[in-house]
Amino acid sequence: MADSATRHTLSDPFSLDAGDGYVWLKGNLHSHTTNSDGKASPQERLDGYVSQGYDFLCLSDHYRITRIDSVDAPDDFVLIQGAELHPDNPFGGQKHHFLCLNIHEDLDSENMPPQHVIDAVQDQGGSTWLAHPYWSSVNILRDTVPLTGFAGVEVFNTTCRCAGRGESGVHWDDWMDLENRLYPALANDDSHALESDNRDTYGGWTMVRAKDRSPGAILNALERGASYSSTGAEIRNITLRRPDEKKRPVEATIECSESRRILAICDTFGTEYRNSGESFTSATFTLRPGARWVRFEVIGTDGSKAWSNPFDLT
Repeated sequence: MADSATRHTLSDPFSLDAGDGYVWLKGNLHSHTTNSDGKASPQERLDGYVSQGYDFLCLSDHYRITRIDSVDAPDDFVLIQGAELHPDNPFGGQKHHFLCLNIHEDLDSENMPPQHVIDAVQDQGGSTWLAHPYWSSVNILRDTVPLTGFAGVEVFNTTCRCAGRGESGVHWDDWMDLENRLYPALANDDSHALESDNRDTYGGWTMVRAKDRSPGAILNALERGASYSSTGAEIRNITLRRPDEKKRPVEATIECSESRRILAICDTFGTEYRNSGESFTSATFTLRPGARWVRFEVIGTDGSKAWSNPFDLT
């Protein structure tokens, strides 16, 4: 397989300067309303995320677009139009779950091959993300590698956590290894319940580093990897450096909210940082030598997590 990792190097959101106009925006890109199998109306769903201080939202109902002009949002709140589409899986696994963002025409996904759905979303100027692959019992080699054109993967899903399969980090790593390509990730709620149910709302979100509050700027940042995913922990900065120009191990410095562990997950093996059981907000440690890429998981003192996108080490 050709070495393609460097051709898909992702942006470093922590290097984007506020002086150049970049800001952090918090959002949820996977939610359901009474237009499919959600319990909240589109307006109720929107109002909930607005009240919780989110900056952007996608009402991604199953099989159909919930139009953003059907709800009233504050002027500074960004609505991204999309849907969760479900073409049949011809490769042997369960029905596909594709989170399709920035689309404006409904697609008859039940009667389309999965590759045709991805292509049609791209034709509309949208992007397709692999939703909750662990919950969906996705086998990456069997069900995903035959397809092309994905933007990335949903690494965390709140409602799937309620079913015991909320995290898909292993699927993410497997996919990048099989294709030798770096993919960005999202954390989402996939909210179905009412806010008052206290079940699958406000549990996972994506922090995006963008220049302006528009669907185009947010989608562009997501696809470039200028973001990180979280259930509460914060990543404030990541710096990678080599002690000299020779091929020596990379040293990582992570600045974060109060945490108890950091996992540096590489294409082969990885490294764990702890501070003798004490919490910390900054850590510097050496990565395992020879890795092609690394991503970080920060575990907060309350058990919450944050996931960085992968960094190319080649």
